[in-house]
Amino acid sequence: MTAARLLLDTLRFQGAPPPERLAAAWAEADVRGLPELIAFEGCASWSYRRLRQIGALDRIDTGLADWLSGKAREETARNMLIESEAEALARVFRRLDVPAVFMKGVARRLTVDRYPMADARVTNDVDVLVPAGRAREVWYELRQMGYERTTPSGPPRPEHHHLPALWNERHVGVEIHTTHARSISPAESWRRHYEQGFEVERGGLRYRVPAATELFWSGTAHGLRHPDIAFLLVLLLDAAAIWASGATVDWGEIARRLDAKEIQDGRAAAAWLGAAAGLAGVSVPPELEGRVVPYDLGRELELRLAVLRRVPVPARWRKMLAWWTSEQARQAS
Repeated sequence: MTAARLLLDTLRFQGAPPPERLAAAWAEADVRGLPELIAFEGCASWSYRRLRQIGALDRIDTGLADWLSGKAREETARNMLIESEAEALARVFRRLDVPAVFMKGVARRLTVDRYPMADARVTNDVDVLVPAGRAREVWYELRQMGYERTTPSGPPRPEHHHLPALWNERHVGVEIHTTHARSISPAESWRRHYEQGFEVERGGLRYRVPAATELFWSGTAHGLRHPDIAFLLVLLLDAAAIWASGATVDWGEIARRLDAKEIQDGRAAAAWLGAAAGLAGVSVPPELEGRVVPYDLGRELELRLAVLRRVPVPARWRKMLAWWTSEQARQAS
């Protein structure tokens, strides 16, 4: 087994080889280039946690183990800042009596008991959906509390689906949304996220989060914003963790949105969902028949690792590498 496929099998949610077999394989693995690949894929914390779970962390190359441990600490520290910001915002919404839905990364962190490993990645900011009629009230309240625009030189974008991002001394971006996507009306977005969502309690505070269907869909749609570079493990995690959890997802509704072209590139969506299903280790539900195709994600990881072992890839070329390896894997699938 190649190191790239060993990594993929280690991260797979279901259907992977037994832990003892994986651990034995890691003891013999050629890990050259793996730190570069793991960094490229954005899966350092995920890899660290899985290697620890299967008892392989003390059997792998010490340099790789130390690097993963350091990256996991860095990402944990960042996520703790995100959680502090979400808590502060929840208190503001309670004081203002404004209903709100915490979306995306924060929602995954708040529901990790339902979707194991959904939080095994860095969350960069806090996305909150509020009623469109109260969005500016919330935004200006935060400004009065000392929050500043993250990009003060950028012009306002009135047509955008969230108000200009803010932050305070924590330097965690806060985006106040009126909808989750420009193509979806605020009323429909509110129905999907708030009315069909549910509450969780953390530290004496209550947070509204989307249901599994919306978390799955937002992970898919967000991952496919740029289809040419969508096949990264960090993006696939968002859908795979929910898929593997066995949570109730309205697959008929997912099919309807695919048919309605809420994701424009249907070909990329079919392959991406095939990759997510393979990573989750689940069968595609009948409702998605004809809308999902198998995808050899292992082949893509092998190609990336082969390149990263041979040449340093500057940041400006990484999108090109992601696109080229995806094209090769699609042809092979």
